[in-house]
Amino acid sequence: MYKVLLISSRNWDSLKEVPVMLKNAGCVVDIYAAPGSWVLANSSYDWWIEASADEALFTSELLRFLEHHANDYQWIIPGDDIIIRQLNDFITSESLFKKVMPITKIENRALLGSKAGLSELCKQYNIKTPKYLIYQDGFTVDSIAGYVGFPMMVKEDESEGGYGVFRCNDKDELQARLSGITNKNNLVFQQLIIGEDINTEALYKNGVLMVYNHSLRLETIGSFGISTKRVFYQNDEIAGVLADMGDKLGLSGFGNIVFIQDNITHEYYLIEIDMRPNSWMYYGKFTGNDFTQAVRNIINNDLVLLKPDPEKSRQKRIIGIYKKDVYRCITTKDVSGLFYWLTNRNGCWRYIPLYDKKLFRAVNRYLLATFKEYAFGKFKKLTA
Repeated sequence: MYKVLLISSRNWDSLKEVPVMLKNAGCVVDIYAAPGSWVLANSSYDWWIEASADEALFTSELLRFLEHHANDYQWIIPGDDIIIRQLNDFITSESLFKKVMPITKIENRALLGSKAGLSELCKQYNIKTPKYLIYQDGFTVDSIAGYVGFPMMVKEDESEGGYGVFRCNDKDELQARLSGITNKNNLVFQQLIIGEDINTEALYKNGVLMVYNHSLRLETIGSFGISTKRVFYQNDEIAGVLADMGDKLGLSGFGNIVFIQDNITHEYYLIEIDMRPNSWMYYGKFTGNDFTQAVRNIINNDLVLLKPDPEKSRQKRIIGIYKKDVYRCITTKDVSGLFYWLTNRNGCWRYIPLYDKKLFRAVNRYLLATFKEYAFGKFKKLTA
């Protein structure tokens, strides 16, 4: 019996497909979450440990639970950036750290939720990343621009989901952005490489790359926010980059890893690592990179890179996440995007969660409420 504990401290919908992926691999799935969490909006878990909705109590009670029950599980998965940062701050025991956290090398714990920490580790391990600078008192716009150059990205240290990340094209924009950021602790200024953003989802076990997806963004919520539709295709070249990174950093778990590929040199520059699962991993079964099979391989201690199904991996495949993309269409009034889903364009209905009636109903209730909210808001403006 391979027991997994999935922890969700925030009501992130990015975890709603993760239980079915684990369950189909043969895992017993327990969930530690507060009532009403999206991670519970499915039928694919065995037991729910009800957590406190109070943020401060959530972490302290979770730590007590882990002290007594961590060894009941073969795999513990912190499911969001916030709880990973909090556990990283509070866990001092190396044995508990290695049991709970998604890296095996405790000396590299700075990468867990810290933009500045990741940048410093890239320098230490000779992992290619854009030129960067970490804010210190006395820095001026001229000194920052003189080292990093324009365009640049300004990243707050504990940002996530595209929030707290900004592009600056000149000194005026940089000055305005600095004036608007009150907490400059570990603020990162990063050279913006001109090229293609590369999204990868990966699963590692003890530093070994088990499986990965590769995609380009097609639709996002906000300029640097959550992606809702992507085009997936196999990229064998990036496997070596991912494998080398996992070995050096000691990655062990699910990861969202973002690169930018330089338009001129075609080299890959690491931008971001978030060591947690997300919705896109479930859809690996459509791209030829089946994360469920990779979990089965971990259970069987078969630690080799999963070779993709050639029939699926040789073609480009457009995948949209039903809840996120329809939400984007409603809130941005993207009528053509709604017709995309209504007319089954590119076979998109296969990505609707019809496999789970509980999840399907929960998603549709949410989308209907969103539509009513926006339709009613527009009506009020017309009648005001």
